[in-house]
Amino acid sequence: MNWINLLLIVCFYLALPIVYAMLLSAANERNNLILAVTLPPQGRRDTEVAAIQHRFRKQLTICFAALTAALLPWIFLPWISVVLTICCVWLIAALVVPYYLFARANIALKAVKHRRGWQTAAAKGTVVELPPAKPMKRVSTAWFLPPVVLSALPLLSVALNPQERSWNLVLGMTAGMCLFITALSLLFYPLIYRQRLDALDADRSLTAALTRVRRYNWTKCWLLMAYLTAAYAIAVWLSGGGMGWYLIWTLVYSVALIFASIQTEFAARRAQRRLTLGRTTAPVVDEDDCWIWGLFYYNPHNTHFLINERVGMGMSMNLAKPAAKWLMGLTALLIALLPLLGVWVMLEEFSPLELQMEGETVVARQALSTYRVERSDVTGIALLTQLPDASRVAGTAMENLLKGSYEMEGYGPVTLCLNPHDPPFLVLETDTVTYIFGGETVETLYETLTEVGYD
Repeated sequence: MNWINLLLIVCFYLALPIVYAMLLSAANERNNLILAVTLPPQGRRDTEVAAIQHRFRKQLTICFAALTAALLPWIFLPWISVVLTICCVWLIAALVVPYYLFARANIALKAVKHRRGWQTAAAKGTVVELPPAKPMKRVSTAWFLPPVVLSALPLLSVALNPQERSWNLVLGMTAGMCLFITALSLLFYPLIYRQRLDALDADRSLTAALTRVRRYNWTKCWLLMAYLTAAYAIAVWLSGGGMGWYLIWTLVYSVALIFASIQTEFAARRAQRRLTLGRTTAPVVDEDDCWIWGLFYYNPHNTHFLINERVGMGMSMNLAKPAAKWLMGLTALLIALLPLLGVWVMLEEFSPLELQMEGETVVARQALSTYRVERSDVTGIALLTQLPDASRVAGTAMENLLKGSYEMEGYGPVTLCLNPHDPPFLVLETDTVTYIFGGETVETLYETLTEVGYD
């Protein structure tokens, strides 16, 4: 078994249980909704509605099992690029098929609703907000400032210690990303306070409770994201350049971030269900006609670009806005093009190594990468039969291909382009960087270069 492929498949597979849990949750009653359809009290207890719920749950579970079975056998393939391509295609299926089943169930339930005449009087009207009896306080911005400051500290370290060039590249990019995320948390968490209150009926205390649930969990999610990101930046900084620790902290951060997001989302859903389950008051808010398949919001009469999801704590875009259409189209295009990432990695993995002299220049080519070393710049040449321990800084690290910038024991920063299982390897030292190349012509090229007296 290829453990890298196993890790890759696990990372892709995580999307499926999350999608499954979210959609399964939507089949349960909360906020007057079942399968994103607003129903009156009698509709939520109707046998035809229950049959649609049962059928959707069964189809979704079969889909979950089938998609799981379709992915797991590829663990045993030896080629990471092929596995990546399969995972990208699988991910598209894992996103499209369950939501297709949800859209079908939503359409079927809407048809029942219209046939039974369960629309409310406000179905096509404007929702009038009834403010809560007590004002709702907003979390102070000061809580978000420490993570921003902490995320900036590693960047300051990079500026003050420019000698560690290879590690500074990794640290600078990581800390820059962390600073961007913590700054986003500072900017985005107030958005929830500009949205409409969570009104379902004329009960103002219920409106206040549901709104507090959403705002609390939304703020909690952004706070957790900010502090986890800051902790990740500091942990990477204190690891002191060890790529092993860098990978460990990246994995820990990713898992913690996913867990925090899921925990807050489902905490909001559980609270909403407790507050609204079994209510006998007829709903006065019915926006089903604005939600295409229960998934996409389209309302040209709403001036907001972002609107609250009806379940959970999240937000959705108003597709009546041109910018939202462009963003949605771009997102769909990027998802559709995901398999090209695998094709590019296949090109990397299966393209041969080429090493040759072109005039007075040593040229190493592999896939889309070309490395050139002028003969006059070479200060030392060696032939290695075994590679020292190395850790990647930036570039490709596959079972049969190491390419890019690495830190290597005994050499420091090096540029590699070789198959680690196909020695010997040609070492070319220059004043600025050391190159180590592989390929069928290594020994011939070594003899040619050593004719000028390098050893």
